[in-house]
Amino acid sequence: MRVGGVLALFLFLASVDAQHLFLAGGGLTAESYFFWNRLILFAGGRGQAKIGVITAARDDPEEASKELKTILMNHGARQVTWIPVTGSVEDSANNETIANMIVKQSAIFIDDGDVHRLVRVLRNADGTDTIVLAALREKFQRGVISGSGAGSAALSGTPLPVSGHSYETLVHGTRVHSEQASAGRRGHKRNFAGCFYLTSGLGFLRSWLIEPHFNEHSLHGRTIRLLLDTRGTANTYGLGIDREMALAIYRVGSEQEYAEVLGNKGGITIIDPTKANYATSPKLHISGVQITFLTEDDKILLGTEEVLPATWKSDLSGEEWHVLAAPSDDIFSANKDGTKGNFNHVAKRLFDSQLSKKVSSVTWQSSPQFVVDMDSRSGESFHNDSPSTSQHLISYARLSVSISTKA
Repeated sequence: MRVGGVLALFLFLASVDAQHLFLAGGGLTAESYFFWNRLILFAGGRGQAKIGVITAARDDPEEASKELKTILMNHGARQVTWIPVTGSVEDSANNETIANMIVKQSAIFIDDGDVHRLVRVLRNADGTDTIVLAALREKFQRGVISGSGAGSAALSGTPLPVSGHSYETLVHGTRVHSEQASAGRRGHKRNFAGCFYLTSGLGFLRSWLIEPHFNEHSLHGRTIRLLLDTRGTANTYGLGIDREMALAIYRVGSEQEYAEVLGNKGGITIIDPTKANYATSPKLHISGVQITFLTEDDKILLGTEEVLPATWKSDLSGEEWHVLAAPSDDIFSANKDGTKGNFNHVAKRLFDSQLSKKVSSVTWQSSPQFVVDMDSRSGESFHNDSPSTSQHLISYARLSVSISTKA
C-alpha cells in the first residue's frame, strides 16, 4: 500500500495548532525516548514545552506526579504542572481554578492506573462533562492530549472494558458496568467472568476502542466480542497498543489525519469488525473480522485503514522464511508477543510461511473449546530488521479471522 504522494502528509508536522493524540500502551519509563521526545516536540520543543499531568487513575496521584515531573523535565520540558484532580477530593474536577490550569498548558499527559477510577473522576455522575473534562476538550482543539495505559484507554469513543479476558469474554459475553451489576449484596463482585464495560469512554478518538497492554494480555477475543456486542449503526474499530509502544495520531478528525507507530518493542493492532458475521446461538460464531498489525515506523490512514509501511521495510511475499504455518493449542495465551502460541505469533508465522495461507488454532480450555481460523489470502505483509534494534520485524494488513465454538 505504498502511496507516491505520502510525503505531503508530513508537511504539517511543524504545526501544533491542531488536534493530536499520543497514545502509549503502558509501561513508559524514563528511557521511553520514543514517546517523551515526540510529546515535548509537539508541545513546543525543548525549553518551551509546558506539560500538565493528570494522575487521577493512580492510588497515590500526587506522588506519581512527582515522578512524571522528573522524567519530563529531564527530557526538556520547560514546566511540568500537576493537575490535582483526584477521587479523594470531592468534586475536584469541577473546580474552575484547576480547569484554568489545563488551558495554560501546551500539552496534557494522562497517566496509567485504574481506568474506571479515571473516568469516574473526570465525568459527572449523570454522565455529563465536568469543568475539567470540558477544559481538556478545549485544549484538544488546538493542542496535544496524550496518555499511557488507562490514560490512553479512557480517551476511547466507544464502550470501554474495565474487566475480562479473551476466553472468558467469548464464553460469557459482556455486560454494562454499574455498582449494582458488579457487586453483590455484601459488596462482593458477582460471579460474572465475562467483560464488564462502561457505556462510553471520554470520546477523544471517536469510533475507536483503545486497548492498552494488548498483546501482553492477548486481548483479541475480548475486543472483538465487545465491539460486536455493542455495534450499532455507526462503525466502530479496535485499537490495541502494546506495552512500551505508542501510536501518534496527527490532526485527529481532519482530512489530513494519519497515525504513526512509535517504539520498537511490540506493535499496534487494528481490529475491523464492520463486515463481520456474528451469532451467539446456538453456538458462538464470528467470521469476517479483519486484523492489521503494525510495527516500528509504520503509518496508517485511520479513515481508510490504508497502511504505509516504514520505508526500510519490503514486501514479505516471496521472502518467507518458514515453509508452513504453526497452529497453537493455546491461542489466547496471555503472554508477551514473542511467546510461542500467542495469537500474534501465530498470525506473523502464517504470513512468514511459503506454502500456508490458512491456519487453525484452538484454546487450551475445552468447556467449551474455541477454534480460531486465520486466512492471509486477502492480506499483505512487510518485513525487515529494525534499524534501532536489529530485531526482525513483521507487519501485516487485513488478516481475516474467524472464531467459533468447536463442534
